[in-house]
Amino acid sequence: MPASPTPPIPVKLPLFPCTAWLLLALLHPVPVSADAAVGQRIDALSQRIGQNPADQVLLLQRAMAYAESNQPDLALADVLRAEEAGDPVEAAFTHGVLLYRAGDYASALPYFNRYLQAYPQDRGSLDYRARLLRDTGKNREALADYETLLGLSDSLDPGYYIATARLLAGLPDRGVDEALALLDKRVAQRGPITPLQRYAIELEKGRGNYQRAIERMAGLDQRLKATPQWQVEVAELLLMDARPGEALPYLAVAREQLESGRTTALRRELLATTIRLQAEAQRAGSGPGAAR
Repeated sequence: MPASPTPPIPVKLPLFPCTAWLLLALLHPVPVSADAAVGQRIDALSQRIGQNPADQVLLLQRAMAYAESNQPDLALADVLRAEEAGDPVEAAFTHGVLLYRAGDYASALPYFNRYLQAYPQDRGSLDYRARLLRDTGKNREALADYETLLGLSDSLDPGYYIATARLLAGLPDRGVDEALALLDKRVAQRGPITPLQRYAIELEKGRGNYQRAIERMAGLDQRLKATPQWQVEVAELLLMDARPGEALPYLAVAREQLESGRTTALRRELLATTIRLQAEAQRAGSGPGAAR
């Protein structure tokens, strides 16, 4: 049997201490410091709506501001007024967002569908519909929207690539190879992107390709490779690959780092894991058939 490829050498280094669409901010809590700004925006929009009560654009803008300030009833009232003030299709996206935020996915989906029928490349609506479809288990349809999004913009956050890769990996006719190809292509385009590399390692580990996972660990940022966590993760992969003798040097470096550094709860937990893995590696290395 040919020898296994040599894993990365244990590293002992000093430790180192969308275009965002406005509507996508609704997926996250509004910081306290932004409350005043949202209130001022609502006031300014209300003054303009007082002068133009049938202005659909202003009504939709205020609806989103109300949603940001956690006033869903007022937001919905503005959306309903906007639907009467102009073409209801123009209000469909905003109506869908409000329903999505309320957790009413079944009612939200037709609004996103209606808006995308009119504007098939609208990134905000594609984003929301992709999340909704994914959250409701319609993975193939969600994947189609995510792949469309990736094709429309080359500046999306790594999270979009991970979401797409997860869906690819979960579909039998697409699979892990396609997911890894997507992640690797993005890394080749933009250089090392830790979240993408981490998910690629997770995929390799999940299908039992421990050697490839080890190789990918070697490609992570040097600052990560300086940490005891990295040493322990490589050692765990080597143990999974039945290579206990190769795991021991990593664990030795990790233990030295953890015993000499500042003590925290997380470091104590990692030290306990390191000691346990050392014992496992020593037992496995001294057992029958240990030599490889």
